[in-house]
Amino acid sequence: MQIIEEREFPGLAKLYLAQLGSNPENLVEFVDTLEPGVPKSRKWVMMISTQFGCPVGCRMCDAGALGYRGNLSAEEILGQVRKVVSENGDLNICSHPKVKVHFARMGEPSLNPNVLSALRMLANEYPHDGILPSISTVAPKTPIVEAFFEELREIKNAYFAGGRFQVQFSVHSLDEEKRRRMVPIKKWSLEEMAAYGDRFLESGDRKITLNFALTQEEEIEARKLKRIFSPEKFLIKITPINPTEVANRNGVTRPWGKVPGSVQACADGLRSEGFEVVLSPSLPEEISAATSCGQVWSENLGARAHVVVRNQLKEMDCYISTENLFRRSRAWMKELAKLQRNQIFPAPHRLGLVVVDMQDFFLNPYSPAYLPPARVILENVRRLVDAFRRLGRPVYFAFHGHKDPTRDGGMMTVWWKKVCLEGTPHSRITPLLGPEKERIFRKCRYSAFSNPEMERTLRRDGITDLAVAGLATHLCVESTVRDAFDRGFKTFIPSDATAAQTEELHLSALKTLAHGFSMVVLTGDFIERIKSNGLAGKIIHARKK
Repeated sequence: MQIIEEREFPGLAKLYLAQLGSNPENLVEFVDTLEPGVPKSRKWVMMISTQFGCPVGCRMCDAGALGYRGNLSAEEILGQVRKVVSENGDLNICSHPKVKVHFARMGEPSLNPNVLSALRMLANEYPHDGILPSISTVAPKTPIVEAFFEELREIKNAYFAGGRFQVQFSVHSLDEEKRRRMVPIKKWSLEEMAAYGDRFLESGDRKITLNFALTQEEEIEARKLKRIFSPEKFLIKITPINPTEVANRNGVTRPWGKVPGSVQACADGLRSEGFEVVLSPSLPEEISAATSCGQVWSENLGARAHVVVRNQLKEMDCYISTENLFRRSRAWMKELAKLQRNQIFPAPHRLGLVVVDMQDFFLNPYSPAYLPPARVILENVRRLVDAFRRLGRPVYFAFHGHKDPTRDGGMMTVWWKKVCLEGTPHSRITPLLGPEKERIFRKCRYSAFSNPEMERTLRRDGITDLAVAGLATHLCVESTVRDAFDRGFKTFIPSDATAAQTEELHLSALKTLAHGFSMVVLTGDFIERIKSNGLAGKIIHARKK
């Protein structure tokens, strides 16, 4: 574990940003804190991460906006606890009256089986009755999660019996449609949660918490809740929705310090039905420190969350999808038909494929340069790569990556704010295409031919005809094709294996290329052409594959 950043609020909390392993993308936050108004010597709270980001994507949580990058190992989970313990030399965890280890900072713990191993390790490493693990979950509905919760019962009974374990279900609403909007994954029904509570709780165990982060219009119907959940086994916690970037964007933010009248009335109704109710107001110092659930505090992760949220909006506006690409590409071909100047055919034994910029800089939803259409065309690019390799034809890859932008940036770094550096994860060509090292060419300009080794290698391999696929149609693909034309190469552009930011840019580039530089084709038709040697007949643009 490498601590990247720390932030301390004396008397409240200390926050850590840590890199786990060698990948600089694998960052997590964890928090050493206390319950406001309760001395740390009496109650010590640690908020621990279980995943890199979170796959759930709740409407109020910035951790979900980071997306999901994988599970932490049990050692990485417990390493956060060890770090907090080591920073508190004046406190002895093995004699402390109450140490709450809350698996709730980043990630959905039930989706990471390593949490179970971490709980066993926690019990063995700190064998003390004052240790109180706590798991906060939305209860995703998957076979893996069902197995997780059954094993969790066994661990609780073996290591943390007698009220030393806490489970919290994030419910938020009794209306299933509203629950779906707040937590947009398939999850346990309320009845399934209640049934699990019946199996989970033994004599002396702590009640299961049902957490409701209430939006402005939301209320809890006490009688309906009681029909499903027993007040003897479940307590109710009502919390604000503190400001996060995601909550603000979704319009669900509802902080409160003084309990609103509607929330108080809700609590009174629940108490009248026999429920224990905990009201957890917003504290200004917790909000400013970003220790509240759903917040991220580090600028690093905050910037990533902002990028992912922006990229999600870009995906919503994407001009193509896997469902409509077939139909849209055939519509493009109809518009292009009148511009194709000649029907030319590839020479199969002199044919190569150049794949341009199919790299994580444009394919990764966490990248500031993410291009959603790139993920849509990826399958067609893969089909081309596979077809060329089966036929024994070479595949060449060009990727964009600057060694030193101050030296090799040129106008690219003047024109574009986002810079991709060689050797970073973003410069990696997607492994789904299986790039071969000897046929990968770095470039710092639009055209693949800006690297002189590209042309030298093509000439050496006897290539005279090129299919060019990848990104972006109107920039690097078009520049590569224009360059190839001037150097005497015959080119073919699969319209459904290239993409641009917008349909307008994509189609206008295809029109220019069809008019003056290249044959525009369809992926399926072109593959059939080269499989049959392409020696006669016309390329058919509208036949469905």
